Amino acid sequence: MPSVQKQFKRHLDSLVKVFDFIGQFVTRENIDDDAAGVVCLAVEELFTNMIKYEGANSNDISLELRVDGEVIIVQLVDHDVEPFDMTKRPDPDLGASLKDRKPGGLGIFLTQKLVDDVRYQYLDRTSIITLKKNFRRKYV
Repeated sequence: MPSVQKQFKRHLDSLVKVFDFIGQFVTRENIDDDAAGVVCLAVEELFTNMIKYEGANSNDISLELRVDGEVIIVQLVDHDVEPFDMTKRPDPDLGASLKDRKPGGLGIFLTQKLVDDVRYQYLDRTSIITLKKNFRRKYV
């Protein structure tokens, strides 16, 4: 299962390059548009959170993409950060009125609902988030 990996500057302007990187990969691997859209949305949410909550950190964020059968595996690695296990975050109360809701958490909630598996590891001040999304091959 060959993989591609690239480092991106910790800045919102990097998202254009992130999407280009993902786009090249999904095209090469013939990944269907629905799965590709989910991967882009999930990576955008997580990458943005890494910037927002570790803004003083100057380390690049690593993005790795690979395919195993008909599963795309996405791994985001962030160095020299505090732990934040998104898999342990409680779901937002979607039934609460807007005035009673606490801001934040909807992007993580949506990401967890759209992908097929989310894993979090934290070791030596390094955060590793691994996402898996099933897909169909798109043949042209």
